[in-house]
Amino acid sequence: MIFFNSFFKKTVRSPRGFTLVETLVSTMIITMVILGPLTVASNASTYARLTKDTLIATYLAQEAIELLRHQQDSVYIRCIQATTAACTPINAETSAQAAWRVFRTRLASNAQGASCYEVDNPTGCAYDFIDMTSNEDFDPTKYVSNQSDCNTLSLEDSTSIYVCTGARGSGAGYTLTNFSRAISITSMPTFTGPDQNYNDDLRVTVTITFKRQNGYLHQVKIVDFLHARA
Repeated sequence: MIFFNSFFKKTVRSPRGFTLVETLVSTMIITMVILGPLTVASNASTYARLTKDTLIATYLAQEAIELLRHQQDSVYIRCIQATTAACTPINAETSAQAAWRVFRTRLASNAQGASCYEVDNPTGCAYDFIDMTSNEDFDPTKYVSNQSDCNTLSLEDSTSIYVCTGARGSGAGYTLTNFSRAISITSMPTFTGPDQNYNDDLRVTVTITFKRQNGYLHQVKIVDFLHARA
């Protein structure tokens, strides 16, 4: 009996708390379990926002090209139908040649604003849906892309149309965005000679710039070509 009591007293240990190492390891494991899903969720939200902004930027770039095509088609139809004095052929031009000349001239520097040609305006021009569709019989309004008239785009709340902020989208009914759009055009003649200006292609480069959540600028660029019609 005495031997049993002595053995029990020697082998049974009293309760003790966690050591510092055990506490640190437990804390690290719990932190990893909690922060892992939170990090994944945060990254997913960031990538979703970037994807959304990139899609909008792509649409805005494509819109700029489609608005130019609208201008080209409108001028061509009016010249073929001889419905506007601006398309009167000169120097034995055909109606199609007159249409291409008028369209190219509209994109140059004129009373309606800055040139879209890179050789004249390295920063590029800017315009919006209203500028390019308000009245196709007259030169559309254009802006220098890095100046206040149209250095950013605003979203018109009632129609969901993106317009130049400084020119028309800075008041009530418009939501300011962080998208800016610059259009640069380069004439690419296919041959030299008297008909050079009627047989060139126009390379259109549209650059959309926006700021990411981390503060860095992100760009989407689309390049397309416009051709003269016969």
